Amino acid sequence: MAAPRVVGSFRDWLNARELRRMVSTQHFPETIERHYWDRKEFGTDAAALESVGYQPLTTSENDPYVSGTLPAASNGMGGHLDRTVSRRVAAIHVLYRRPTTPAAT
Repeated sequence: MAAPRVVGSFRDWLNARELRRMVSTQHFPETIERHYWDRKEFGTDAAALESVGYQPLTTSENDPYVSGTLPAASNGMGGHLDRTVSRRVAAIHVLYRRPTTPAAT
């Protein structure tokens, strides 16, 4: 059984709310930059944006975890005290563009 996506579901809701606001006000920016944490979030939002005319312009992916080493506070006098910390970050970065239609003359 798959684990529930509580935080992912919240981000899905935020993305859908932003899209509803754009549609209700008829204010569509030329480009939108979105950062996704997983493929499900990306797929859901990409389909919704494509339904109103946005197309992916650039897509990039990176490792979903970044690591860094925190130095020891005591200058290492008590031995090797450095700590490695790992954090989860957004892994999919997409720039969407909505082509503008020329005005009829």
